[in-house]
Amino acid sequence: MAGKRRHPAHRAIIYGGVLGGMSNDRINELLHEVKERALPKSSYNSIRKHYVPYFEKDMRRLGAAIENPPTWSALKNAGEHAIPADVAPADDPADDE
Repeated sequence: MAGKRRHPAHRAIIYGGVLGGMSNDRINELLHEVKERALPKSSYNSIRKHYVPYFEKDMRRLGAAIENPPTWSALKNAGEHAIPADVAPADDPADDE
């Protein structure tokens, strides 16, 4: 279930950090510095598994996702990794609490 939507600046920290190989703990330290809630480990793992391959195919996707995150359906339609069937199409793991 998606939590409160994050600001694009917070998504930039999350997506850039995960894509750059930062640990979940380090990303959470950066989020704390800007007074944003932590990224759960399960969300961190989901971004690594599903979003990183999506971004790596075309880095312009990263910039677009910071402003408007792709849905699980968009990832699935892009032919990336299989998305679990029990995930709601509009869920973005960066928004999870």
